[in-house]
Amino acid sequence: MPKLFENLWVKIAAILLAILLWFHVATEKTYQMEISLPLAHIEISEELVIAEPPPDSIRVLVSASGKTLLRSDWKKRGLRLVVSGSRAAKFVTHISTTNLSLVKGDKVSLLEVIQPREIVLTCERKMQKTVPIVSKLTVYPDEGYLVDANESIFPKEVTLTGPRGLIQDIDSIETISKTIEGVRDDFSSRIALKRPDIYGLIMEPDTVVAYFNVTPVKRKEFKNISIKLINTPGGENYDFAPKTIDLRVAGKTKTIDSLSVGLFSVIADYVLADSMGVTPVQVVLPPSVTLLYKSTDSVKIIEDNADSRN
Repeated sequence: MPKLFENLWVKIAAILLAILLWFHVATEKTYQMEISLPLAHIEISEELVIAEPPPDSIRVLVSASGKTLLRSDWKKRGLRLVVSGSRAAKFVTHISTTNLSLVKGDKVSLLEVIQPREIVLTCERKMQKTVPIVSKLTVYPDEGYLVDANESIFPKEVTLTGPRGLIQDIDSIETISKTIEGVRDDFSSRIALKRPDIYGLIMEPDTVVAYFNVTPVKRKEFKNISIKLINTPGGENYDFAPKTIDLRVAGKTKTIDSLSVGLFSVIADYVLADSMGVTPVQVVLPPSVTLLYKSTDSVKIIEDNADSRN
C-alpha cells in the first residue's frame, strides 16, 4: 500500500500529460456538427432595404476539426445570405450552400442547409431623410438659480435610413423623456433618441448632447405700473379698474439690473373682455426675464352705456 503513494506527483503529472495528449489527438480529427447559427447578414440590392424581420437563425451541417468546433468566434459571427434578383416586394428566396455562407468560415466547411430551405423576404425602396431633433429633457434649477430657455443640442438633426413607406412621414425624432433637478452649475447631458419601431431602420446618431447654462437669479419688484387698455372702439377712452399693477420678475443679474419699465408693457385687450366687461391682463417681458408674480390677473371695464361695445 505505501508503494502506491511513492512518486505520487510524478504519477499525477504522467496521467495529466496522457489526458492532454489524448485531447490533442482527438480534437485534431475532423467532425461534423448540426447547429443553429444566427442569420447575421442578408445581401440585397443597394437600392432596397428589408422591411420585415427574417428568421433569426438557420440550422446547418458543418464540418471542421474538433478544436475549431469548440471555438465560439465563428458561431457568433453567424451566416451570410446573398439574395439574387431582390426587388421591392414580398417574395420567396431559396436557401442552399450556393447562396449561404459562414461570415467567419476560414476553417469551417458548410456542408448542408437543414432548415429552413426557403424564407419569405419583404423589401422596400431605401430612403434617407434628415429630420430635426426635439428635446424632451426637463431641467429644474435649485432655488435661486435660472436655466436659460435656449437649450443647445448637438447635433440638431438625425439622419434616418430605412423603408421609404415607413419613414417618409416622420417629421422629427424626440429624445427620451428625462428630468434633472436641483441644478446650480452649467452642465451637459447625453440623451438617447427614441427609436421608431421600424425594422431595418438606421438612425445616425442615436444620442445627442444637450448643453445648459445655469446662472444665479436676481429678483426685482415694480410697483404701480400703469395698465394700458387697447383695441377700444373708435379709439375712445374707457374707464377700468384697477389701473395699475405690481410685478415681481427674475432673471440674470445683469439683465435685471438694466431692466426698466420702458422695456416691458402691461396691457388689457378690450376685444377679449367677457360679458361682464372683465378682460385679462397681459405682461410682455423681454425673453430672458421670468414673471414671478402680478398683483392682478384682470381688469373690469366700466362703461356708461352697456351697449357701446356692440
